[in-house]
Amino acid sequence: SLFDNVKPYMQSYKEEIFGPVLQVVRADSLEEAAALPSNHQYGNGVAIFTSNGRAAREFAAQVNVGMVGVNVPIPVPVSYHTFGGWKRSAFGDTNQ
Repeated sequence: SLFDNVKPYMQSYKEEIFGPVLQVVRADSLEEAAALPSNHQYGNGVAIFTSNGRAAREFAAQVNVGMVGVNVPIPVPVSYHTFGGWKRSAFGDTNQ
């Protein structure tokens, strides 16, 4: 499923949902793009789509989540690696 133009007040944005789902939240600035996931209660993963290398590096350095993808829709490692998020997304074997 694909949800485009998702807004922070929407239920799908507020809850942690698992796929196959891709939510697209559009931001007007790099600062807004980094603040949205950083300020969210969950922090599993996020992706940025850009052709600007500087913006991609700054976003990856600033954002406060477990996994960051650049120009990939789902920032997860291959299946034999463990992964987890930060904040209320939990992290580690006891929460997976």
